[in-house]
Amino acid sequence: MSANKIFLRYYPPGLAINYRTAKGNERLRHFDLLDLDSKTNIEPLADRILLQTLAEAEQDRSPTDSDKNSPPRPASGSVTRSPNTFSALKQALEKLQKKLREPVKKKFYLHKCHNSHILPLTNVSFDRSGERCLTGSYDRTCHVINTQSAQVEHILTGHDNVVFSVGFNLPHCDKIVTGSFDGSAKVWSSSSGQCLCTFYGHTAELVAAEFHPMHSNSIATASMDGTVRIYDVETSHELQQLTHHGAEVIAARYNRDGQMLLTGSFDHTAAIWDVRSKSLVHQLRGHSAELSNCVWNFSGSLIATGSLDNTARIWDIRKMDQELFLAAKHGDEVLDVSFDAAGRLLATCSSDCTARVWKVEGSSGQLEMLSLMAGHADEVSKMCFSPSGCMLLTASADNTARLWLTDSGQCSQVLAGHEGEVFSCAYSYTGDAILTASKDNTCRFWR
Repeated sequence: MSANKIFLRYYPPGLAINYRTAKGNERLRHFDLLDLDSKTNIEPLADRILLQTLAEAEQDRSPTDSDKNSPPRPASGSVTRSPNTFSALKQALEKLQKKLREPVKKKFYLHKCHNSHILPLTNVSFDRSGERCLTGSYDRTCHVINTQSAQVEHILTGHDNVVFSVGFNLPHCDKIVTGSFDGSAKVWSSSSGQCLCTFYGHTAELVAAEFHPMHSNSIATASMDGTVRIYDVETSHELQQLTHHGAEVIAARYNRDGQMLLTGSFDHTAAIWDVRSKSLVHQLRGHSAELSNCVWNFSGSLIATGSLDNTARIWDIRKMDQELFLAAKHGDEVLDVSFDAAGRLLATCSSDCTARVWKVEGSSGQLEMLSLMAGHADEVSKMCFSPSGCMLLTASADNTARLWLTDSGQCSQVLAGHEGEVFSCAYSYTGDAILTASKDNTCRFWR
């Protein structure tokens, strides 16, 4: 076996080894390194990764039809512990570890204020490079903005009502999906701004839309009509309609490999669907009021739900009859929930003007609260972790966004300047830029 390339993922830490077996077949082996930290001993970790890759390469022995029909290719190496491969793997792991040791950016300065929308903004999203972002608005448009210059690259027009949901097809970011209160979703070319297809079928406001994570050939949408739908991007045809919820559906999220879909509803439940078999796997019951959000952790082993019953719950997908953890210390409605990149922390924010961070550990029962973020003068409606998980960004109806130290709950910075409620916020993938969007019709870029 010889490694052709090693691909790195910084947040959460991970890598993929592109290698060629002794038979000449190319393989790509992924490794999640969620426990990697600045003190991890690299050499035994590299040994373990290499041994697992070699073991997989050993299994590639029987000739396939493609092998028989294609001309023979020279073997690039034998299944051995190549010193060159081991050295390259060590260097890759050291690079990941070095990234973890970098100081966390705790102070941001206003870079640009974008004011081309004529009505309040809704949701926002960065592309993977952080060089472009999307803004949705009540003015029925989505803007594709260059984050360096704050210039509008494209104005995506065609919806007949509020553009509420916006997103790129990560990591490629060559397509954009928008979801609107007009009941439709649209997919656009991010380079030209041209509308590629429109998806119809929902009979009420469409509030969530996202691409399949493994390819961009399908999207999932959630609507206030109580249904979730999956569409084919190439043909615009509806592939599935999921109708088990008894009230409005406010979230639809694929797990990491796109084989499962998580939905959250005003019927007090979340549901897990098997996309391949088009069947309901389980309905998560326990909340006593409408759900505000539901999310997967990175590995897809846990689900977090937030509710207007003042609680958040964590569910283990291996045992879904009852929640694994309960977070019940908020004094008012829980408006958002978010895992950090590695899935070790959960953040919640509430109408009680606070956000809280919880440790996701232990067997079951009450979640242990790590920190309380108190300081906003009005409800905190959205929040997200920095890529490293050391900071929490919150958006509030008090016209400000704030940065907090995750471990202590101390406010690191108030991002002030908006003249209306800050409705949404986002970190760039590398953590060096922040976007805040407000009902004052503007979004602000902070660096």
